Amino acid sequence: MAARARLIRRIDSVALSAMALAAALTGIFVDGASAQTGWGETGQNSVIVSQGMTPNMASGFDGGAMSVSADPVAFGASGGEYTGYDTDCRDDSLGLLGPLFRKCDAYWVGRVDALVAWRSAPPDRPLVETGLTAVPVLNANGMDSTAAAGPRFSLFRFNDANGTAWETTFFQLANWRSERPLSAQSNLYALAPPGFYGNGNTQNFDTGVANLGSRLKSLEINRHWWIGPNVRFLAGFRWLEWQESFSLADEFVGTETIQDFYRTDAINSLYGGQIGLDAVLYSLPWMRFDSIVKAGAYYNNGVQSSLYASDATGSFLSQSVTINQSPVSGAFVGEVGLTGVIPVTNWLDIRVGYSGWWLSGLVQPTQQLTGQVLTEPAGGIDPTSGTINANGGVLVQAATVGLEGRW
Repeated sequence: MAARARLIRRIDSVALSAMALAAALTGIFVDGASAQTGWGETGQNSVIVSQGMTPNMASGFDGGAMSVSADPVAFGASGGEYTGYDTDCRDDSLGLLGPLFRKCDAYWVGRVDALVAWRSAPPDRPLVETGLTAVPVLNANGMDSTAAAGPRFSLFRFNDANGTAWETTFFQLANWRSERPLSAQSNLYALAPPGFYGNGNTQNFDTGVANLGSRLKSLEINRHWWIGPNVRFLAGFRWLEWQESFSLADEFVGTETIQDFYRTDAINSLYGGQIGLDAVLYSLPWMRFDSIVKAGAYYNNGVQSSLYASDATGSFLSQSVTINQSPVSGAFVGEVGLTGVIPVTNWLDIRVGYSGWWLSGLVQPTQQLTGQVLTEPAGGIDPTSGTINANGGVLVQAATVGLEGRW
């Protein structure tokens, strides 16, 4: 009888364990269905998911944002295993409302990236030719710049309860520089038609140097919505500032030395909205690949300022004009990005990738050289006048490396 009683107790114990296991598996299936048809089905990704997250929300978060927890589990690395919610996530200070405001539903993600970027040359515009044979010497579209560098900072606030997130990102790329010296030669040099600021190619010179400099800043605030296992839709506001400066200094040595200096600065302040998609393209046990696509329409508050200075009349004279138009045009900005993410710990990742931006509808200085009338320093008598146009565009491409942390 004693042996029979022990057997019955053992059977009851096994039955209770089996029931508990079945209940757990049912919960996993219900709560993790979306994720296991996305991340989980491959069983190969190394994304870290907190126990306080629903995996279907986590699987769409870019940049490892889903890997936040003091006690995480590897979701997908073990075939999509998910251990359920952390019952300690509620806020007990809210009494009966505590379960509705789970502390684990919201968390922060921060990124810091270093960018090394290259820009395309300005649009076609002849600048300098030989003075006697009119052979082209310098065109704006040949003024390729050296690389520029700068930081990018991003801060995300994720909410697993509704699958949304807020994002703030700022970056700056500074000191693109292109310098083109014009060494002395027998044919002399001249301004290529139609000249600068109303000054034609009769003003020959022996030597000179052309410079082009630029920089880019961007600040954006976006709202993200989870729309699929690996994809989020985003929409938000963005401000970008594109600054560019062109100058040409020349010198003619004859009976007397004559120096000329031409300079145009342009500032584009773009304000507008954008939409986009943030998606995880592919995952491996040790790495995953995130992507971003954005496009937006912008209001361009454009300013151009042109200066001409010369001692051609004997004394050094300068003349300038500044034109500000708001809006000078509508502008477009598109962005693409691809980033490889390598987890280091459950709260830290290394990020290496590519980012590209296309800006059009810009005020660029080499496109303003024709519309100004600044001739008095060379002996002209026409009154000062100026125009502004926004028919420029630029492509910026960057290599990125950085870190992402979660808390």
